[in-house]
Amino acid sequence: MMSAAPGAIPGGSLLSWYDEHRVGDVALYDITRQAASVLSATLLERKRAAPEGLQREHWAARRRLVRQQVEALDPADRPGLVAQQQAWADEIQALQVGLARLGA
Repeated sequence: MMSAAPGAIPGGSLLSWYDEHRVGDVALYDITRQAASVLSATLLERKRAAPEGLQREHWAARRRLVRQQVEALDPADRPGLVAQQQAWADEIQALQVGLARLGA
């Protein structure tokens, strides 16, 4: 069984970790899409926690942007997939910290 990608990779990059562990393009694409799904769910939580109006629309718009970013993913672009995955993971972490502060 393959180990999961660590959250922080000291002295290396996420792309090199995937290469070292021989994670194929299809699996890498699926992992990146999963990160998008987690982010979308987190954004939905933020939308539901927001008061009516502009804040809710902000979170809805951000979810739409994630959907567009998913549609633009190139399954053959390993560096691009990893970069997008890391950006989404960073956003997920920041949003989850924010939700914890709100008590949601």
